[in-house]
Amino acid sequence: MSKPVVSARIPHSWSDQINEIANETGRTPSDVVKEAIGLYLEQTDPNGVASMARRLNTLEKQVKKLAQLV
Repeated sequence: MSKPVVSARIPHSWSDQINEIANETGRTPSDVVKEAIGLYLEQTDPNGVASMARRLNTLEKQVKKLAQLV
């Protein structure tokens, strides 16, 4: 079974950094990106992100209400 492909447009500076790391370590740019995504996913709790997004949304609504009172 083949692995899924994910793509994204990134800043040129990121591409340059990815290529530099790949050249310095003898890996492919794809390997560098996969490692970076893996590290991010290991450190990120999806429930925590969702909870934070809900809290931010609530705070934004409260600030909007407060701004209307001022």
